[in-house]
Amino acid sequence: MSHPAASASGKMPLVVWVLAAGTFLMGTTEFVVAGILPDIALDLGAGVSHAGLLITAFAVGMIVGGPTMALATLRLPQRLTLVLDHQPGRNRPRRPLRR
Repeated sequence: MSHPAASASGKMPLVVWVLAAGTFLMGTTEFVVAGILPDIALDLGAGVSHAGLLITAFAVGMIVGGPTMALATLRLPQRLTLVLDHQPGRNRPRRPLRR
């Protein structure tokens, strides 16, 4: 028996591809930070090993924060959840990049 969301040609629904791309991008963020870790350490004035703890903190935040936020917003309307999700980055102070 085929899945009702799948088309007759056997293709996966678009939402599956979007979720897969989102999961891939979220998973690769730790690798990006690892690649620029010496620059981050230099900018923070810390050693590479101490700056590397940022990767661990980010990973723990993703592990704990993702399911926690999913449960906390389970009963909220989806549109309100999306608006609330984008607020912290919107209100951050703007400062120029240092070179």
